[in-house]
Amino acid sequence: MSSQFSRRKSAKFKRFSHAASRIYWNGILLYGGTYLAQIKLSDRLLAIAGLVPALGGVADVGTDHGYIPVWLSQNGHIGKIYATDINEAPLLHAKMTAAEFGLENAISFSLCDGLAALDGADISTVIIAGMGGENIADILSKALWTKQLRTRLILQPMTKSALLRSWLFENGYRVLSEQLVSDGLVYEILTAEAGEDEPYSPAELLTGHIGLIRCDPLFESRLDSLIEKTERAVLGLRASTRAEDSERLSQASAALSSLFELKKTIFPSET
Repeated sequence: MSSQFSRRKSAKFKRFSHAASRIYWNGILLYGGTYLAQIKLSDRLLAIAGLVPALGGVADVGTDHGYIPVWLSQNGHIGKIYATDINEAPLLHAKMTAAEFGLENAISFSLCDGLAALDGADISTVIIAGMGGENIADILSKALWTKQLRTRLILQPMTKSALLRSWLFENGYRVLSEQLVSDGLVYEILTAEAGEDEPYSPAELLTGHIGLIRCDPLFESRLDSLIEKTERAVLGLRASTRAEDSERLSQASAALSSLFELKKTIFPSET
């Protein structure tokens, strides 16, 4: 039997009840003699899923198609798995994905804004990925139990990661790890939990704490990209005649100087 199954073919297979025992052969999941294909994740989602501890409840916020909850269910995760979304259509897609892999009873689905339907009592990890940093911060601001219970946060902002890092620092969370993943674009993945963090330099708000990110193989190219982007922002703001852009120019100029200083410190031979 081929070790490669398309998701369309896998939907034709007999469904099974969720159980703790799992047997794999050639990358295929076996349950009681029934062959079911393993869900395939993109590099971005696989990196996120790989950060989830094997034990403990987990909530995937803005689950979209529910790929991560299904992957966790298939790969031996022990603990309650929640999938939430604010919109009905994505949540329906997530339920369909779970049903396709015979896991409709293994995942608890909630139609809600962020974490509003959950109290965190049986959740040790929260995933919030694929949305803007300001949206992630807003969701966390309405779920104070993530701080009170020291819930592990796995965060993947699509935009405004500096705003998210600033919010985490100001609201009593510390970043535990920073990771860059190339998957068409380069994505930032942070883990965090309640605790006191070190202050950020203007550059580190954009890159993450240098001690956490400097050894990442994608860091140098990411730093160069940030310098180019910030240079363009400074040029654009200098040409602006709007009074409100004066403060933005000051912030962007400070960030650019900090980025150049960081590059000079980390990669002295290239400056």
